[in-house]
Amino acid sequence: MSDEMIAEMRAAITSLGRGPSRDDRSVTSDLSIDETLLLHGMGYEPVDLVTGISVVAIPYGTFIVPYGQGSPIELSHAKDALSLAFRNGAERLRKECEAADGVGVVGVEVEVEVDGRSATVTFTGTAVTPIGHGKKSPGRPFVTDLSVRDFVLLERAGWAPIDLVAGSGFVAAPVQGVRQRISQVGQNIELPVITRSLQIARERAMDQMQTAALAMHAAGVVDVSIIDGPLGHSRHVCAFICYGTAIRLVADRHQRIEPELMLAMDDRIAFQASSVH
Repeated sequence: MSDEMIAEMRAAITSLGRGPSRDDRSVTSDLSIDETLLLHGMGYEPVDLVTGISVVAIPYGTFIVPYGQGSPIELSHAKDALSLAFRNGAERLRKECEAADGVGVVGVEVEVEVDGRSATVTFTGTAVTPIGHGKKSPGRPFVTDLSVRDFVLLERAGWAPIDLVAGSGFVAAPVQGVRQRISQVGQNIELPVITRSLQIARERAMDQMQTAALAMHAAGVVDVSIIDGPLGHSRHVCAFICYGTAIRLVADRHQRIEPELMLAMDDRIAFQASSVH
């Protein structure tokens, strides 16, 4: 065996002992090719696919409403459980981002499930970092459910995402009596108690989300998603869940973005004129 081959073997063994460096690590991302190129155009690159999940128990009997209750009842235990699941899941997502040397997470998909026993929140997104950024950011990683396209537009306009904020409300509507249900058969009438219950749930959820945004000195919340309606396991409970991205102006002033006109230059034919009679 030649000295050159022995030297190559020793170098290979040494590299295995060191383990892979950050530059050698493969990148896992749920971004499309277009999104990845757009991200590179803004000076960022994806580093890893990160997740965060939390399951919080809801006390037994939370969704049971006493018969004969005449007014809507707010279910604080359900709201507190979902709020805790949201915070814990987002924090685990942020820790995975920090472990991957990311400065933030974009394109976060949020899944919320509330059953009779627990509240589950799952986050999935792509951790990103500035190109050539060798060390972890000293600041707190941002988390946003904005798409890469919206994230780039926000950055160009002089704004920056801060964090995901959420709010929830669970209100139980009084159970209708048999006589009341029979009187409504065959009629189109509003159900004022259920309407009021959903309205209360909405007010509580929006207040909670806006309060969370104000606590971090955000200028507003964008790209708000809403989940509302009766719960599948408890049809008498009206739920309203909302979450979005809190943003802040980081430039001296808002930068106006002029729209660009784009025309498709393909030769596809939508229909043949000869086929029109």
